Amino acid sequence: MNKLYSVVVILALVACLPACRQPKKVLTERDKQQVKDSVLAEVPKDGTLVQVNANFEDKVTLLGYTVNKQQVKPGDTVALTLYWKCEAKVDGDFKIFVHLDSSKSRKTYDHYAVTGLYPTQNWQPGEIVKDEMMMQLDKGFPGGPAKLWLGFFEATAWKDQKKNIRLKIKSPGAGRTDRQDRLLVTSFLIGTVAEKILKVRKTSAPVTVDGKLDDGPWKQAFLDAGQCHTPDGKPLPSGDQMKVALAYDDEKLYVAYDIKDNNLSSPYKDRDSTLWSGGKKGASDVAELFFDPDADGKNYLELQVSPANVIFDALFDGYRSPAWKKAAQFNMNFEHAVQVDGTLNDGKPDKGYTVEIAIPWKELPGFDKAPEPGRKFKVNMFRLSNSGGWAGAWAPVGNDFHDFALAGTVTFGN
Repeated sequence: MNKLYSVVVILALVACLPACRQPKKVLTERDKQQVKDSVLAEVPKDGTLVQVNANFEDKVTLLGYTVNKQQVKPGDTVALTLYWKCEAKVDGDFKIFVHLDSSKSRKTYDHYAVTGLYPTQNWQPGEIVKDEMMMQLDKGFPGGPAKLWLGFFEATAWKDQKKNIRLKIKSPGAGRTDRQDRLLVTSFLIGTVAEKILKVRKTSAPVTVDGKLDDGPWKQAFLDAGQCHTPDGKPLPSGDQMKVALAYDDEKLYVAYDIKDNNLSSPYKDRDSTLWSGGKKGASDVAELFFDPDADGKNYLELQVSPANVIFDALFDGYRSPAWKKAAQFNMNFEHAVQVDGTLNDGKPDKGYTVEIAIPWKELPGFDKAPEPGRKFKVNMFRLSNSGGWAGAWAPVGNDFHDFALAGTVTFGN
């Protein structure tokens, strides 16, 4: 594709943002070439594709997507490319809907594929359609996490009769669905909070798991991890700050929390209790770790430690699957210790608590030894508070702690 043609395609993509309401009926030679270039025999194999494999009524499969960024400022433009496979002829005027939802706003990017040049009724079974979009956010789009949902609706039925007919999602693949046949594909962080990217240092200093956090790696590791926020990216209250840290050696992964709290409470004594619930407003004090070794949202670990040093550990095959009671049948052998600055469960003023964890590599899903330098995985760390039921997060993801799209990206150093 020459440079002039590339510029024309980009301008067409941008122009389509507000206006691809009807498919173009008469195509120019340039239009025909753009459609031809967008019909593929296979998806690219350059490592940027995020696989989804979501099936819509055995007619269309979303094979995957690429996105150029997930940390976005209001007014920015995001380049999203969807790869659709036509499984069977799609009858009707089905249009692709795209909803970018925050907790307070929705921006829609409904369109016909290939900038309105190749509607679904023209797709042929077996072909793969490369559908490029340029999504511009409004300058007033609210900050915080936002989720990207998509699917197909019958545009003529909606226009003429206000009937909301959608292709039903037979299987969400690696995505998620709701009761409206919308597929949740990915998430974005809107605003000025930086995406969490952390290089974890290898330590040669011994780590004694006693909860005191006075060993060699922790001072620098806390600095490396940076600030924590509320789950929607806002600053934490001054009296409820949290700090987190990661380190490792050849035998273990180390995790540390330093949590400020003026009223510590957790009533649980037994392993795998619902440590996150039961406080004044439905929550107890607890520190949480989410760990995805392959950064694919599958086979991920949830680990919790309460101020009473009671633990919850669960292994999920996929997003919240299986249900937590079954997932919690997974038990690891690892070290954990807590130091409480105050007194637990008595209502008297406290200052907070610290948590120290050491997990042998062989106990972690996806590992049998320490990772090679440069390996990436997804991780997030949270705290829940009994005082008002609010939370803190290392990487803001909104109210869904199991959302790994915005979790931190961690690599191992030397």
